[in-house]
Amino acid sequence: MTMIMQDFKYALRLLGKKPGFTVLTTLVMATGIGLSLFLFSFFNTVLFKDLPFKNSDSLVVIGTSENKERNSGELNIFDYKEVKAGLKGMSNLLAYHTSNVNVVGRDGSRRYGATYTQPGMFEITHTSPLLGRGFTEAEKKRGGEAVVVISFDIWQNQFAGDKQVLGQTLRVNGRNHRIIGVMPGEYYFPNVSDLWMPLHLDRGQLTRQEAGTVFGLGHLDPGVSKQEINAQLDMIMARIEDKYPKSNQNISAYADTIPMTAVGDGIAVVYAMQVVAILILILAAINVGNLLLSRAVERSKETAIRVALGAPRSRLISQMLWESIIICTLGGIIGLLMVAWGLEVTQAITATFFVEKPSFWWKFGLDAFAIKLFFAFVIATVLMTGLLPAWKNSGENFNAALRDGTRGAQGKKAGRLNKTLVISEILISITVLIGAAVMVLSSYLRTTVDIGANPDNILTATIKLPKADYPTPESQSQLIKTLQSNLENNSGIEDVMMLSSLPGKYSQSPFMALEGKVYPLDRGYPKANYIAVTPGTLANLGVELRHGRYFTSGDQGLDKSTVLVSESFARQHFAGESALGKRLRLVEPGDYAPKWLTIVGVVEHTRQGDTQRGELPSVFRPFSQAPRPQMTIAMHMKTDSVTTMALLRDTLKAIDAELPAFRVETYHQSLARNYAPVRFISKVLLLFGIAAVILAGSGIYGVMSNTINQKTQEIGVKRALGADDERIKKELLLSGFKQFLAGSIPGLIGGCALGFAMAQVMGVGGSAIILIALSTAFIIGAVVMAATYFPTRKALEMEPSQALHYE
Repeated sequence: MTMIMQDFKYALRLLGKKPGFTVLTTLVMATGIGLSLFLFSFFNTVLFKDLPFKNSDSLVVIGTSENKERNSGELNIFDYKEVKAGLKGMSNLLAYHTSNVNVVGRDGSRRYGATYTQPGMFEITHTSPLLGRGFTEAEKKRGGEAVVVISFDIWQNQFAGDKQVLGQTLRVNGRNHRIIGVMPGEYYFPNVSDLWMPLHLDRGQLTRQEAGTVFGLGHLDPGVSKQEINAQLDMIMARIEDKYPKSNQNISAYADTIPMTAVGDGIAVVYAMQVVAILILILAAINVGNLLLSRAVERSKETAIRVALGAPRSRLISQMLWESIIICTLGGIIGLLMVAWGLEVTQAITATFFVEKPSFWWKFGLDAFAIKLFFAFVIATVLMTGLLPAWKNSGENFNAALRDGTRGAQGKKAGRLNKTLVISEILISITVLIGAAVMVLSSYLRTTVDIGANPDNILTATIKLPKADYPTPESQSQLIKTLQSNLENNSGIEDVMMLSSLPGKYSQSPFMALEGKVYPLDRGYPKANYIAVTPGTLANLGVELRHGRYFTSGDQGLDKSTVLVSESFARQHFAGESALGKRLRLVEPGDYAPKWLTIVGVVEHTRQGDTQRGELPSVFRPFSQAPRPQMTIAMHMKTDSVTTMALLRDTLKAIDAELPAFRVETYHQSLARNYAPVRFISKVLLLFGIAAVILAGSGIYGVMSNTINQKTQEIGVKRALGADDERIKKELLLSGFKQFLAGSIPGLIGGCALGFAMAQVMGVGGSAIILIALSTAFIIGAVVMAATYFPTRKALEMEPSQALHYE
């Protein structure tokens, strides 16, 4: 123990003699460990951490995929029943459906997240109600008493924590429900639910398109993997597709944890970013290892003397390792503190991604995973930064070092080691920079793309019409017509637009069929966004008319059948001819008397959803022809948003006091929320890219400069023997260029592979990735050449006699 303390104090004295060196290396390690730890902690919280329930690692949800792409959609109820009947390896499989509901409470009408579930959800999550009970088998039957289980928050906010709340009534979607249970605080399963109600699957003789949709939920049996379940789901859904090609074309299903369903196929980007995080850590470790190696080389004569005096090699390695341990531990602690602060900030930032509240498991902070990873990173960096210089310097031929009248002269092995360090830094920095640049470019493309509408000075809101109050298409159409008329007559509002989905937001995208085209075996139907609008909406949104006309009052009514299509739809299906007068229909299973819709106009392309899906063409239909229970209101404001919001709520209250407006925000805010997660991640990766540039630039320059400095005497000898300065300069520059090629070629291959993996989800083109790769290589190449040129010029400025005595 005494010897260990002596070695520790010796390392502290050495580090204290060069405070600049100590601060630099500590900050480099803090950067590497902090950035890497933050990214892993972030994704662990969002995607990989087990939910706070017993056996949650085996809890999976079954959703749908389309064209082998996971879209976190729900299964048709008929499909779910076939899946449940044929699936083996899952226990207590039940169905649930998520929705938003209108709730009338003591503070008026509000919107809450709700889950309709079969009995057993609370048992599956091993969570008992705080008060009351869950659902019984009798309550899942259609026509039974309307009951509800409420969250702890609703109990506190709407009922003031009344312990006699059981049996009281809560009005949900225009219908009174008896409260039978209260869930504990922080329970919002499966995501952000505040209410749970029985799900009725026995809906009578409904067609497939009327049946509704659900998720499946259950535990994997012991020894059964998700891969085995997914293989079964593929076979079951393939059989269903063969029976119902109109509704199930290219539709399959998959099982995964609830957090992982949110990311879908974007998991490739997550893994790519984790690779970037590891590379940043390695880059930082290489930099610190190189600096420690340089110090070890400078102290080689001192080390040789100590060896000659009988110092054991293990003692020398121990003393050198203590420097790494101190630097990495201190840097790691600083990095850990920065991560704690960063995760706290992240909690506040991610809350803005949602109109209501984020997923209940998004609790950012230092946890057991982060602490374990911190110790793993510190140990790994100690080994990477300390063992190489310690082993190299303690194993040198001390007789040769003592005979050498100088210090720091570069041997053949040292030269190879320095080249390896340079090549490694070039490879890693190019890979990291390409990955970061792809993410940043994707964020830029998503946030600057033309959605086909003008979002300026528009306030948006969403309403959902309860079926109990608006059971028929006529009643839904009349409500929307009255609401639009009353809002337009308000002096504080200029234009009122009503539509099922704004440009830039997701919409329904059913299969379409074109008149005159044959679809063998009911397959090959194209898809299109299908959006309901009121007359004047598209013009007021700035969606320009290309051909034909907009909708007019003559298009109103359930008996009418007209549509507008986007120019992308016209190009895709009617290339070289006019789309006006052509007819199309929705593809609906079992519909043997389809209603053909006539195209009366072509408007500019509008993007719905993200960058990739934004290429899907659109079909617009008058709302009165095909009413929807949920609509978006968009209003050009004459005053500020707060005043306009109040006008909207007052107008709604005057028409229906139980009908709330939710997601009330400006159009720009709504679009920004769509892209907020991508922007956040791109900013984090931009930080990684900046760190990579600084670490790589300083590291490469440091290694190259140190290499040239160690060759100063060699350069002096060559010049004394008559070598030309230009020739020496060219030799060294050529050597640097060779090292650049050795590192850049695999770096470009790795970086492009990383970039193309991310591009599958991020929507960045291949040509853009190639351009990014070449630009990155040029920047790193310039750093390598500068790191070779300037130290070479400095060495050539010395007189040969000075160079020969240079230490």
